[in-house]
Amino acid sequence: MSILNRLKSLLKEDKDETDINTDVSSTSDDVQVTSSIKENEPVDLETETVVEAEETTIEELEDSTEDLTSENIETEEEIIEDSSEEIVKEVETVEEETLAEAEIAEAETPAEIETEEDVEEVETDSKNNDTERDKMTLLTDKELLNDSNRDPDFTAAFIDAGIETVKHCFQCGTCSGSCPSGRRTPYKVRQIVRKCLLGLKEEVIADDALWMCTTCYTCQERCLRSVKIVDIIKKARNIAAHAGYMAKAHKMTGVYVLNTGHAVPINDKIKALRVKIGLPEVPPTTHFYPEALAEIKTLCKITEFDELIGYDEATGGLRE
Repeated sequence: MSILNRLKSLLKEDKDETDINTDVSSTSDDVQVTSSIKENEPVDLETETVVEAEETTIEELEDSTEDLTSENIETEEEIIEDSSEEIVKEVETVEEETLAEAEIAEAETPAEIETEEDVEEVETDSKNNDTERDKMTLLTDKELLNDSNRDPDFTAAFIDAGIETVKHCFQCGTCSGSCPSGRRTPYKVRQIVRKCLLGLKEEVIADDALWMCTTCYTCQERCLRSVKIVDIIKKARNIAAHAGYMAKAHKMTGVYVLNTGHAVPINDKIKALRVKIGLPEVPPTTHFYPEALAEIKTLCKITEFDELIGYDEATGGLRE
């Protein structure tokens, strides 16, 4: 039992005895009751000692509480001061790093344009860059499309050749995105198809990119509108060839046809590969039937294909 509880119990017992004596004395005048604690009687030493001990303990507890509180406050103040110093140091470090980065950026930044001439040159360069990036469009800012630019017969040539699907193209770009040649050359099949539909003949047949198609049919197989894209390119090439536009590499292919009957002549490496995979060494063409080559040359002369490519029969090559 704690000291406080003992004091409470002692005080309660004294009070109870006093109440009992008072009640007894009030019931009868003859009965004399004496209090258990006399006024002049000295206080019990044990009780006084207990009270003093309790008071001392309370004072010590209060003193210790005050000490702990003051110590905690001092500790918290020290922590706050330390943290404040650390935050200040971090802020200063960040500011120093930011200033250093700004100095580096300024050092790497090119010199500012100071004269009006430089400003004009920059504006001109930007316009040229915009023009370069605008090659995906059919027209430039200085070019207007009117009847003088268009040739309706050029568009009609495709329709007359059975390529009515030229009108079905809605320029989705699937053909250009699928084209293997377009990834490595300036060839843009979507633009050529569009120009053929608009009748821009000279722009189509005079463009060297027209001859960069490998006729792999990837674009035609993936076309969402089933446009006969490769047939359009072939027809445009025929028109360009008759107009005097033909790449030398394609003329040389014609020379191989006239000399061997093949656009790609066979060689020893191909012969060995054919044998390795179980095929005859040469295919059943002019390589196996040389007499058929004469018939091919006759057909080329009748159709004037030899004149179209500039074939020189004496040399077996192209005329200079």
